[in-house]
Amino acid sequence: MLSSYIPYLTKNKLYPEKENKIAVAMSGGIDSSMAAKILKDKGFDLIGITMKIAPDDILPSKKRITSWITTDIVSARNVCTFLDIPHLVIDLSNSFEGKIIEPFCDAYLKGKTPNPCIECNKLIKFGLLLQNCRSLGAKYMATGHYCQVKKDKSGQTFKVRKGIDSLKDQSYFFWKLDQSQLMHIKTPIGAFTKEQIKEKYKDFLSFLEEKEESQDICFIAEDRYQDFLYKRTGKIKKGKILNTKGEYLGDHRGFPYYTIGQRKGLGISHSGPLYVKKIIPEKNQIIVGEMEELVQDRAYLEDINFISGKPPSKEFTADIKIRYSSPGVPAKVVLEKDNKAIVYFDKKVNSVTPGQSAVFYDVDILLGGGIIIG
Repeated sequence: MLSSYIPYLTKNKLYPEKENKIAVAMSGGIDSSMAAKILKDKGFDLIGITMKIAPDDILPSKKRITSWITTDIVSARNVCTFLDIPHLVIDLSNSFEGKIIEPFCDAYLKGKTPNPCIECNKLIKFGLLLQNCRSLGAKYMATGHYCQVKKDKSGQTFKVRKGIDSLKDQSYFFWKLDQSQLMHIKTPIGAFTKEQIKEKYKDFLSFLEEKEESQDICFIAEDRYQDFLYKRTGKIKKGKILNTKGEYLGDHRGFPYYTIGQRKGLGISHSGPLYVKKIIPEKNQIIVGEMEELVQDRAYLEDINFISGKPPSKEFTADIKIRYSSPGVPAKVVLEKDNKAIVYFDKKVNSVTPGQSAVFYDVDILLGGGIIIG
């Protein structure tokens, strides 16, 4: 079975939407392949969909086969061939460039540390790709995310719960989604652990065993975001490293190369370890301090979103994750004007990083979140 290549689709529906039809976002990896296998076994009518999002100038040569075919596309096509379902490739690279890559670079040049996966989920994967899937007659789009999207007891509101596997849970990346998106999303592997998935695929698609796990930032090869930024912007210059007293300690290579809480790679000597406390882009300066100088009891947020469409109340308590890999910290959230909020942590936390997401949970239910500004 060959892949069909679609540069883009319009908003007009090509086929009437069917309840039993699901488009599966296929990366060619284990998780999305297993999502397709689970749904196929349940009798759903499936289409395999793969996004082409990486512009040609940043696609690693080891993944390129032709001008548009990559190893990921071939792997996804092979899975679809095995499952006997059609496979389509949709080119969203222009939109991805404008909506994800350019803002990513701009954020770093403003001294922030963005999380492009969250924006991609909102605007590209569950935005443009979902729109394309529905144009093809699929009422739902399924992914290989480890989280659970389900209706609440009233049957009126869709909720996002953490995945069964606490170590692989990816609900954090869904905080910007809304009800109009969630009502069309399926996440079938969220009810399994990674080990259960591995056991299930042992006799299924064994050729995927050697495929690498997806990396944190899909459009940056080998996580070398510094090289990527320099190539894209060319605006990175050396500057001063100061301590919290304003004393000069040395020079940095360019502030976009650093993030809050970073210890390694500072290139300065001190009696004890120092960490990046603050980045001042307008002065091209980095402020460093000892660990106790990094802790704070609150965080300021903007761009607040709630999964249900409304907050629990103007003030509420929740477990807050200030980065994907961090544990939740109990806190009080106070909503303010202009879609902003202040989070008061029950205990002080370190490395609160502007540009990252603070995500709200009620135990295992994702409530929403906001972007950290300070």
